[in-house]
Amino acid sequence: MRTKRSLVQIYLLSLVALSAIPLAIFGYIWIAKEYERYTQQSEAWRDSYVESRRELLRREVAKAVEYLDFKHTQLNRQLYNDLRQQVAVGISLIEDTRKEFVGESNAERLTRLRATMGSLRFLNNKGFFFLFDENGRALLPPMNPTADKRMTDDATVNAFSSQIASALQDKKYDFVEYRFTDPDSRIATERNFSFVYYYKPLNIYIGASIYLSDELNRLKREVIERIAAVPIDPDNSILFVVDKDGRQLVNAYDPSNVGLLMPDIVGVSARVGGEDHSLFTELSWLDRDGQKKPVISYIRRFEPWGWVIGSGVFLDELNVKLGDERAALQERVKEHVRFIVVIAFVLMIFSTIAARWLARRSAGGFHIFQQFFADASKRSTAINIERLPFAEFQRLAEDANFMVEKRTETERALKLSERRFQLALDAAQNHLWDLDLQTGLVTVGESFFRMLGYHAPAKPYPVGAFKEIAHGDDMQIIASAVDSWLGLATGNSVEFRVKDRAGNFRWIYSRGDVVENDQNDKPIRAMGIMTDVTERKRIEQELVNARIAAEDALHAKSQFLSSVSHELRTPLNGVLGYAQLLQRDKGIPTGSQEYLRAIESCGKHLLTLINDVLDLAKIESGNIDIVSRPNKLDDIVSNVSDIVAHRAKSKGLEFLVERASDLPDEVQIDEVKLRQVLVNLLDNAVKFTSVGSVVLKLHANLETKQLMFSVTDSGMGIPQEKLRDVFEPFRQVNPQDGKGTGLGLSICRRLVEAMGGSLNVSSEFGQGACFYFDVPLLDVEVDSIAGELMEEVQEPAVAELVSGVGQNPAIIVADDVAVNRHLLLSMLEDVTTDVREAVNGLEVIAHLKQRPAQLVLMDLRMPGMDGMEATRVIKQEMGMSDVAIIMASATTDEDMMEEAVQVGCDGFLPKPISIGDLLKVVAETCDLPSQQGENTHQAVVSKAAPLSNFILPKEQDLQDLSAAVDVGDVTSLRELLQQIRSRAPECEGFVDEAEEYLREFDFEKLARLLVQATNEAALNDV
Repeated sequence: MRTKRSLVQIYLLSLVALSAIPLAIFGYIWIAKEYERYTQQSEAWRDSYVESRRELLRREVAKAVEYLDFKHTQLNRQLYNDLRQQVAVGISLIEDTRKEFVGESNAERLTRLRATMGSLRFLNNKGFFFLFDENGRALLPPMNPTADKRMTDDATVNAFSSQIASALQDKKYDFVEYRFTDPDSRIATERNFSFVYYYKPLNIYIGASIYLSDELNRLKREVIERIAAVPIDPDNSILFVVDKDGRQLVNAYDPSNVGLLMPDIVGVSARVGGEDHSLFTELSWLDRDGQKKPVISYIRRFEPWGWVIGSGVFLDELNVKLGDERAALQERVKEHVRFIVVIAFVLMIFSTIAARWLARRSAGGFHIFQQFFADASKRSTAINIERLPFAEFQRLAEDANFMVEKRTETERALKLSERRFQLALDAAQNHLWDLDLQTGLVTVGESFFRMLGYHAPAKPYPVGAFKEIAHGDDMQIIASAVDSWLGLATGNSVEFRVKDRAGNFRWIYSRGDVVENDQNDKPIRAMGIMTDVTERKRIEQELVNARIAAEDALHAKSQFLSSVSHELRTPLNGVLGYAQLLQRDKGIPTGSQEYLRAIESCGKHLLTLINDVLDLAKIESGNIDIVSRPNKLDDIVSNVSDIVAHRAKSKGLEFLVERASDLPDEVQIDEVKLRQVLVNLLDNAVKFTSVGSVVLKLHANLETKQLMFSVTDSGMGIPQEKLRDVFEPFRQVNPQDGKGTGLGLSICRRLVEAMGGSLNVSSEFGQGACFYFDVPLLDVEVDSIAGELMEEVQEPAVAELVSGVGQNPAIIVADDVAVNRHLLLSMLEDVTTDVREAVNGLEVIAHLKQRPAQLVLMDLRMPGMDGMEATRVIKQEMGMSDVAIIMASATTDEDMMEEAVQVGCDGFLPKPISIGDLLKVVAETCDLPSQQGENTHQAVVSKAAPLSNFILPKEQDLQDLSAAVDVGDVTSLRELLQQIRSRAPECEGFVDEAEEYLREFDFEKLARLLVQATNEAALNDV
């Protein structure tokens, strides 16, 4: 263990620190002030020195810049005069030649003139002559700007001659500027200045010309030589010039540096600003000895040439003065340090004496406290405060005495609380236990043994002794609880049984936790309580029995509803089926047709009621399944709109759909459930609205990932007191009006909740109602989308299979009810004549053994052999997997349907059977492979054709087609479509689309097509 410091050392260190820290801070501030004074004085000297040289530097640079400005501004004027003078020389030369060779022709003169003037140069051999005839032909072309030769590029020479002719159109001479670009090099455009004169006697243009870059380079050399020749005084200022790349053009101080980069000048010149493009700055120069020296410089940038002109002065005199002042500062700092050290030594001696005195006084007080703690461990005692030397010790002693007093009171209260706790445990039938995890001995409260009728042990006993009273099956539970505490578990609770003195087993609930660990953090003690929960166990068992009974009752109710549904659907099958067949008979009077439609409507209403009751029963029993798949939202809404728009139109209502722009194209949702909810809500809105409109609104909340729907009508509304009841089963706002069963809204709410949303309503009586709900906006599964798209592509295969219907497929109808068999036979008259009847499964098997069939319409419940067993025999024992078996049954038991699929059933056709559903099943099962390719292609094309591309038939034709679709009259539909095709050839696209659906026996899509066409025709009429 590390040795603790003595109190004397602590006091000494504390006092030294308390005295040294302020002294160090004082010394630091003192010395810092000296340095600050030196810094301020140095800056003042420097500023004064620089200011005295500033005007001199500015004046020197200004002279150089003025000279550059003068030379630059005189460049064009000088060029004009020089070139004009050279043209005059050239004309004089031509005149002399004419006089000397009087007898020569013009061609000979021009040849001589071209030879003579072609070799002439001026302006440092950079200027040259050129000649053009009056037609612009080059007699002596201009010089090439990049080589010492005449131009050979005809395009460039012709362009130059054209500009000369244009400039001298009405004049004898003029100053011409032209830009040459060499197409064979990467050199930028060269500016050319020429003075051109039209010499009439020879009809030629004579010109003296020079390239600006050549003249500019000559001028720069002249300026550099002039500035470099200016005498300098190194003690006053030094003039220098650098180009835009930082290379020295003039260095009056050290001419040997000309052509080298000047350090730091590029970065400094980039900061030059202001109206005169100037800047004062500090640079580092190398003196003649190669040493870097600071130079105060004034620089200006000459923008036309990119040069930087500057003048600088060395700071040697200033640096010498600053060095002397720094030496004096260092001497003063040394004196301050010596003074501070002496003061620190005196303070250390004083601190040592004070620390020893304080230590002796404190030791006496600590001795009193040491004696107090030794006595307090044995008995309650107090400190004599008057003996303590310091007020802090006295306050500490007062706290110690108060602690002793409180401990005495706490011990007394603890004993009382322990007694009360034991009484509370006994009253609550909780029994304390204490387990030593090292020895395995446990101590249990006496109340536990009294409850069981035993005598309490006098001392702790092993946990294993519990086997004498514990149930044999529960000993492992007790052992596992002990092992869990040894495994550092933080808590545990177990239930086990013990036997009382009378031999009855009681349920005990024990909960406890580790309350003590050793120095290695290993549990050594656990405590807890045990409670008799025998009565609670009895109640729990009664609840389990009650739940089982409730489940049995719910199952019995489901079985009852299924049986009732079966018994109701069987006669409805005959009623609705024969009603459809009779409506197809054109010999029945119009009045009788209305009666038949009324019979069919009532039957469908009764079927809807049966389905609603079954849906509600499924929802209440929790048997509803949500199957979310990728769907096109527009397709769902269009499907629902087609259904509702027709009904709204028949009542004179306006039906609107408002889609927000933020709606996604694809949604992951249960399309069947969503369509059921929307159709129910919209049907209710149409049903309870007499005038006005029904509006369906859709939008998406992308932040909360919710898809929002609302259905608003202008109907009679709902009273406030009835708003809570509208979603309850069998509850109606106005039961006296006899509209509906009161199940639709209840089913809608349950379906929305099953999809993860909520359905609500807002309404005022007489002001209409708004039903709104939301469903989660799930991420669309990409793989599922691909699967759906494949299904869409493969779906037209139904059209392929229809062609087999024309081949008179073999079909067996199996049903023990003669009415049902005769009904199916009548429905199949337009499809095939090869239909055989069977009253049970045995007859079906006999028919198949005699002659195979393509399709078997099998009832589920039949005497002798039911449809389930017959399907198993046909598929598994007879191996007729190519025979399609469709269960045509009134049952709605999903377990039975699943079992039918397992034994080999290919599909279901629920009763009552509609003609459209039946014919579609026949089309899907009785195929003819030879025509698949063509029909598939036609079907795909048909599905892609929008309604806006068609010319629609007359409204009366559409009504006749709708009436035939309603009763499933295939023959009438074919005849009507053929009549429209022959009578109105322009409607061929619409007829092709309708016939495609008819070949598939898809009456649902055909009906939707007719509704859309009727609505479109109505809009066109408006």
